[in-house]
Amino acid sequence: MTTRPLTTLIEPHPPQRWRLGIFDNPTTGLPRIEDVTRLGNGIAYNPIDATVGVGVGFDPCATDISIVPDESDTADSVEWQAWGIAMSLSCSTLTGGADLIADQEARVRAKMEAQSSYAGERIFWSGDINSADTMAGQGWSNSWLANGVTATTLGANEVGVVTAFGLIHEYLADTLQGLRGVIHVPPILLPYLAHYRVVNRDQFTLGTALSDHIVAAGSGYLGTDPDGADPATGITWIYATSMVRTAQTDIVVRSEIDRAENLVIATASRTQLAEWDLQAHAAVEVCLPDPGPACT
Repeated sequence: MTTRPLTTLIEPHPPQRWRLGIFDNPTTGLPRIEDVTRLGNGIAYNPIDATVGVGVGFDPCATDISIVPDESDTADSVEWQAWGIAMSLSCSTLTGGADLIADQEARVRAKMEAQSSYAGERIFWSGDINSADTMAGQGWSNSWLANGVTATTLGANEVGVVTAFGLIHEYLADTLQGLRGVIHVPPILLPYLAHYRVVNRDQFTLGTALSDHIVAAGSGYLGTDPDGADPATGITWIYATSMVRTAQTDIVVRSEIDRAENLVIATASRTQLAEWDLQAHAAVEVCLPDPGPACT
């Protein structure tokens, strides 16, 4: 007779992390570029013009309806260049065992998995691809969030959270005319959004209350103004765009031994891209009044 234990040990399923950055995972609700092998040459496409032209209404009983195709959408191709990120870890060969290289490679892979969204969001917000250069400096056609050349500033001065979202709703309605947009907010704004109930949580996605726009709260979002300057105390900036497509390749890990320094060096790298059709790009300066008890 075969006997079985009364209980079986089942490993708990780890909960999915609630992360709201644009590169974190597909649950953010943002569309993904499937063919990531193209990232080496960037992405080029012809966007659809969201603007509704005049004369779109007509008498359904008329017999002389004339439809003129809008060919302006195919006039200009939008091109976006992908960027790469890399992270390295090193360890002395004098303190490690036989698995030292494998351990370092595993550690740097885990670091990249945890922090590549943060790195990509900082690049997408600021346009700085490294400490010495920018997307504009490279001659790329990419735009970024805190780009004063392409961003329209809404409002003459800083406004409260609710007013800021109202201005953005109106702007997206006028600009996208029914299409879905994305509102990009720095992490400092999250408690205020919850307090004023201007966002709703749908599992692992944030969306605006009473509308269909996505809210992206990237851990790497800086809150800087359209000129890239840090905001004053109690002030931050938020941005609105049309839908953002993102892509990132798998992580590649390489290792080497520096025998002169007795080091094992493991490096992880991947390529990323975040782009949108530039139909909508707005910025709003937001003040952060304390909605709770006054400080003493």
